Amino acid sequence: MLLAKRVYDKRQGEDGTRVLVMRLWPRGIKKSEVDLWLKDLGAEIANLRAFKAGRIGWPEMRRRYLAGLRREPAASALMRLRAMARRGRVTVLCSCADPKRCHRSLLRAALGVMMAIGFFLTSPALAEHEVQFRYTVLGYVKDAAGKPRKGVSIEVTRQKTGLSYPGETDAAGLYVIVTRMADESRGEGLLVRAGPQSLRIAARFDPADHASERGTRVDFTGAKVTERPELFAPTLKQFLNK
Repeated sequence: MLLAKRVYDKRQGEDGTRVLVMRLWPRGIKKSEVDLWLKDLGAEIANLRAFKAGRIGWPEMRRRYLAGLRREPAASALMRLRAMARRGRVTVLCSCADPKRCHRSLLRAALGVMMAIGFFLTSPALAEHEVQFRYTVLGYVKDAAGKPRKGVSIEVTRQKTGLSYPGETDAAGLYVIVTRMADESRGEGLLVRAGPQSLRIAARFDPADHASERGTRVDFTGAKVTERPELFAPTLKQFLNK
């Protein structure tokens, strides 16, 4: 699991491994406040200066930072961070005051995408992360009053093989689970479960389409479970851009 916070926030037990993602060491911070320094995941100094001076806007800053994650040595550092987040709780740290316009939030979102659908993984050795090898189930879990439920365990099970894929809702009640399903899996049954509520669905997609993301949306609201495939694409887009 990956969290993000300001480096000046006090260390808490829930932080797990605290990883600094800045090119330069922040003033006033003791080395004991940081467990690992991955400076290559920091925003490039020239881009930061251009952004703070108003020469580039946030959309361009965001584009440049995410593009940089594809290049070495940032790409290797990102893979290291991904491996750490898979093993346990990790908190990335930087000094930006506004989390909505900060590369630590971009990094957290990018890593979330990597762990969910392999968005940044383009190596031939990782072909299972290509569109035709995955089927994504996402959605929201809310109580009967419509309030998001955080930390709810979700499970998607392939009825044919019995393989299960776990997930958990975030603060917005959103979950994203990626199953490994190839072209020949079209029509295969899936069981989506959140506690006592569950729904059986069928994987629907065009096996000839290797460009579009495959998946569906299943929402849990109180005791009601609803599949809403027409909302899959916009929900996934929103997840990737947050």
